[in-house]
Amino acid sequence: MTKQEAIEAMQKGEKVTHRYFSKYEWAKLEGHSIITEDGVRITEKEFWSIRTNPAWEEDWSIFNPTQTS
Repeated sequence: MTKQEAIEAMQKGEKVTHRYFSKYEWAKLEGHSIITEDGVRITEKEFWSIRTNPAWEEDWSIFNPTQTS
């Protein structure tokens, strides 16, 4: 999915992952913060400000914990 589709999925409560993430990494939206699998909470602006390379514009997906084993 695209970055925009990932944002929309997070707005619906989904955890998303990216091809650059490890198989256990995910991010979700909570209020105006992004929460990651290790409990880090950062602003949406900060989360996306370090992901400006065009490679971050695609290759997002819904996190599926059953695919991590």
